[in-house]
Amino acid sequence: MVGRVLGAHVIIQPGTLVMIALLAYFFASASGETTVRTLSIGALLALALVGSVLLHEIAHAIAARSFGRSVKEVVLTLWGGHTSFESTDMTPTVNGVTAAAGPAMNLVVAGAASATMAWTGLGGVGGTVVSYVAWANVLLAVFNLLPGIPMDGGRVLESIVWAISGSRHRGTVVAAWGGRVVAVAVVVYSIAGPLLSGGRPSLTSVIVAVVVFSILWPAASSALAFSSTMLRRDGVSAAGLMRGAVAVPYTYSVHEALSAAATAGVEEVVVLGADDAPAGRFPIEQAQAVSESARPTTSLQSVTTPVPRGSEIPAGALSDVMIPALREWWGKTDVWVV
Repeated sequence: MVGRVLGAHVIIQPGTLVMIALLAYFFASASGETTVRTLSIGALLALALVGSVLLHEIAHAIAARSFGRSVKEVVLTLWGGHTSFESTDMTPTVNGVTAAAGPAMNLVVAGAASATMAWTGLGGVGGTVVSYVAWANVLLAVFNLLPGIPMDGGRVLESIVWAISGSRHRGTVVAAWGGRVVAVAVVVYSIAGPLLSGGRPSLTSVIVAVVVFSILWPAASSALAFSSTMLRRDGVSAAGLMRGAVAVPYTYSVHEALSAAATAGVEEVVVLGADDAPAGRFPIEQAQAVSESARPTTSLQSVTTPVPRGSEIPAGALSDVMIPALREWWGKTDVWVV
């Protein structure tokens, strides 16, 4: 950790320092000579790029805070960065605006750098760095706005589909496929672009494309697999999973409970307490434990399996309600009363 921004920890992983060193060498060697001067300029350009990424992530944090979300950390990594913030009760608006804030910041930085060059006519090393900042931030904005996960544009697309369909997971599936398309397109472009213009793909561009593909494809595929699974559960309701039951008072005998279940054509009996709230259950197969002759005189209460108070769920509850309820009651009960 190197500091705090908006109450969030700012963390620079060791991989970021490796990337700065690699970029500094790349920029220096691109000039045709590797000297102290070119390495120094390369280091400035690398730091400018990392600084732009940091501003990008801080913009995400600012947007999240504007919606009242607590921001946990801003992290710079070998391949870029990410911002962690409170994501409970997300909405398409919060998700989309927070995602779009990063590229928007890059466009603001690019505009400021371009305006600086236009107004000052800055030359020399300073001009080189400022021009590079403008160019790099435009590229960062454009790349991050590509409509596929894990780019910010993918989250924007996810939010749009989410708002239209009402299903976040449907939005994620669409955006994840977008991420896969982008991953393939990067590789195809690195090879087909030079060939179509009469040239040959450079080894460097192909390696970069493969590295980008190796980042984008797994991230998109992971999101696709998760949300495809979650999408299949979206239409599941408590009513669709419940086992038919009839409610009877605890004062009933086993015989009366079985008669009520037979009349209702169900296989479960919900036993109501003195306050008419569900207090237990009696699966009718348990009646085998009571001899037929003893059933009229055996209290239902004596063979009832207790059900914890509050383990009830509305019949119309969907998976987004049932799953949190399952977590809450895990190990406390094996049934809910619907």
